[in-house]
Amino acid sequence: MPVTPPEPPPPAAPAEEPFTKVLERMNHFQEPEARAAIAALGLPTGSRGLDVGCGVGLFTLWLAEGLGPEGRVVGVEPSGERVEAARALAGAALPPPRLSFQEGDGTALPWPAATFDWVWCGDALHHILDTEGALREFARVLRPGGRIVVKESQVLAAVFLPGHPELERRIQQAEMTRSLAEGGGRSFQERRQHTAAALHAVGFDPVAIRTVVLHRQAPLTDAARDYIQRVVFERNWGERLRPLLTREDWQRRSELCEAASPAFVLGHPAYYCLYPITLFTAVRRPS
Repeated sequence: MPVTPPEPPPPAAPAEEPFTKVLERMNHFQEPEARAAIAALGLPTGSRGLDVGCGVGLFTLWLAEGLGPEGRVVGVEPSGERVEAARALAGAALPPPRLSFQEGDGTALPWPAATFDWVWCGDALHHILDTEGALREFARVLRPGGRIVVKESQVLAAVFLPGHPELERRIQQAEMTRSLAEGGGRSFQERRQHTAAALHAVGFDPVAIRTVVLHRQAPLTDAARDYIQRVVFERNWGERLRPLLTREDWQRRSELCEAASPAFVLGHPAYYCLYPITLFTAVRRPS
């Protein structure tokens, strides 16, 4: 009898790029609306601000640009790798002390009370398990009457697969399931949606909530295609989700999300995506 040769092993997954590059792609994807949202805050000229969880520093730079030459913004990040990336990517755009970066823990900030006029925390609070403890620390370094702004992407679910809502909901559910361990038993989306309640719990009142929906459509800019394909489809919805999806859902996801597929959604002339970012803004009560 002829011997059936064994099936070849699946191709090795490509090495995952550094998370600093993921953050850079996400920041550039959001840049036009992010800059507009920052401008709408009307941060005072010459004020002093703190960016907690600054990542690769682009948001820190955009915050600092509108403050004038007397303004000061410090970006703090627990990862030394990201601090170095921030200094390389954004640090040369404005001279110190207008813009600076340093390592630090958002739950134990190395500044005395009432140091800053405002505190910004973008896409980082949902990663801190002791959310309320972190917010109390933000309040400590914030002057009475100063503002805190917590920015979170995808408090509402984004749309990256228009016309395939059921499949996309199942993919999003797989993402939430995957984040449970890192989120202390709560998905990242649940933690994001808890932001307003956490602000109230530590004494920030009132909490203003504003959501901006980014829309991108074909022909996509390089920044949009780069983020959707490389970060969403290849990384976030990549091999890490395969065990959490049915074989049929994984196959359909591959048909729609892989660049070599004839059905690749980013190749369709009518493609679009919708992506919400939400700002929770509150004021520290005067003592």
